[in-house]
Amino acid sequence: MKTEKSAILKNILIVFGSAIVFFALTLPFRQLFQVVSVTEVRPVAALNPTFGLLFGVSGALGCAMGNLAADLVSGYSPLMCVLGFAVQMVYGLLPRLLWKSFRSEVRLNSALNILRYMIISAINSAVTSILLGVVMLVTGIGGVFSMTTLMMLLNNFVFCVVLGIPIILTYTGVKLKKTGEKFSLNERFILIFLLLAILSAAIIGIFSVGTRYEQAEDLLAFWNRVYICISVDLLVFSVVIVGFVYYAEKHITIPMENLALIAGEYSRAEKDKGLNTKWIVDECRKYENVHGEAGTLAKAFGEMAVNIEKYVENITAITAENERIGAELNVATQIQADMLPNIFPTFSEKKEFDIFASMDPAKEVGGDFYDFFFTDENHLALVIADVSGKGVPAALFMVIAKTLIKNQALTGQSPKDILMTVNNQLCENNKAEMFVTVWLGILDIRTGVMTAANAGHEYPVICKAGGEYELFKDKHGFVLAGMEDSRYREYEVQLDKGDTLFVYTDGVPEATDSRKELYGTERLLDVLNRNLTASCEETVKMVREDIDRFVGEAEQFDDITMLCLRLSGE
Repeated sequence: MKTEKSAILKNILIVFGSAIVFFALTLPFRQLFQVVSVTEVRPVAALNPTFGLLFGVSGALGCAMGNLAADLVSGYSPLMCVLGFAVQMVYGLLPRLLWKSFRSEVRLNSALNILRYMIISAINSAVTSILLGVVMLVTGIGGVFSMTTLMMLLNNFVFCVVLGIPIILTYTGVKLKKTGEKFSLNERFILIFLLLAILSAAIIGIFSVGTRYEQAEDLLAFWNRVYICISVDLLVFSVVIVGFVYYAEKHITIPMENLALIAGEYSRAEKDKGLNTKWIVDECRKYENVHGEAGTLAKAFGEMAVNIEKYVENITAITAENERIGAELNVATQIQADMLPNIFPTFSEKKEFDIFASMDPAKEVGGDFYDFFFTDENHLALVIADVSGKGVPAALFMVIAKTLIKNQALTGQSPKDILMTVNNQLCENNKAEMFVTVWLGILDIRTGVMTAANAGHEYPVICKAGGEYELFKDKHGFVLAGMEDSRYREYEVQLDKGDTLFVYTDGVPEATDSRKELYGTERLLDVLNRNLTASCEETVKMVREDIDRFVGEAEQFDDITMLCLRLSGE
């Protein structure tokens, strides 16, 4: 009900608005440019058919009412006013009836619609001039076919083109703006040509009026000549417009607009419901034979759609594979973590020492490892190692190295013999040419004597009770798996009550910030000496936190592994 009231109110506003505009524009021209008693130069002649096309009966009725009011004010006879009102209604409604027979929107967006509008305007102008001729015959002021009716025909046709088309285009533009749309490419071409046509018609009219109007003895003949010149000009432009737009529709505008729609639909389908490459290719093939850029673009776009589909299929397969690998790597990460001693405190029954260690791989799995285990009741083996490279290859080599070292250590061999044996074992079938640095120490927990050997690993750090952490620059041997029959040196270190051993991989001193600056051993010693009373666990975590602060947003470059042991003497 509310919608119906709004529609009625809208139609009433259109009727009265059209009537006021028509009446206001008619009287000045009737005063200034009257040619004979029943007609004048009438730009408002464009309003009846244009408002009829756009607003239907409401627009036509409003213009007819405005014309009736102007006729009454001008002193026309009642019969003339009534018949004129009837003719104006026909003049306003006939174009809409003719256009509706084509069942298309009133929009000048194609060569066909421009031609249709021109023909309808010509027919409507001819019918209206004949009807007005009949009115003049009935009222006894003229004939059906005369110079006056010719002027009416030409006047109506000229202004339907010169003013009617811009009104329709303006109305279309306003409607499109409300919906967020724009003129089609066709409409832009049409608008340019129509502006040129209107400009040329205006120049002809102004030139004719300006040079000969004052000298004209027969105004009716004069205005007929002016209108004929303008009409010929408009017809020539119309032929050019229709011809160009028709060509453009075939080769430029329609193909480009449809390709744009295809691209938009393709983009939406990619986001919402998946690609429909077959539809894209079929649509593009319709324009592949079009001459010029449109055909080239259609062919390229069709090929691009096929390539994108293949690319998406490849990416989907790669993504699925990566997800599978990622899931497997997550399991591998957990397996590797479980291979290392990770339950603390460890050896809770042993009161002679405190121990803690951590390993943080740079990737899902790493090549660093640590280990500690008793080779007998009184000897604790301590191992920290770093395999060359990172990721899965390093992790596999790490498993082998860790297993071999532990197996040899459990036989009761000395550190140097363990390293010599494991080195030769790793050198066998080492086609990948990987290697591992190892620091190995065996601590007698009764005496505090630690026998150690170093295979190319970082210097250990020792803090004597009451002192500070310092690098212990031991003798390095060659890396394991680097060369067969390599020999290694042993050394002994006396650890007393309260002494602390801190060993690590090169991921600690070589941690790098965003400026490519290394963390270094100086920073390591500095942070270790800040809290000499910290427990082993607190010491390892304190160093890790300091590394994180130093590195900041930079990506972790290498595996970071640390092990800390302190003799308690209990």
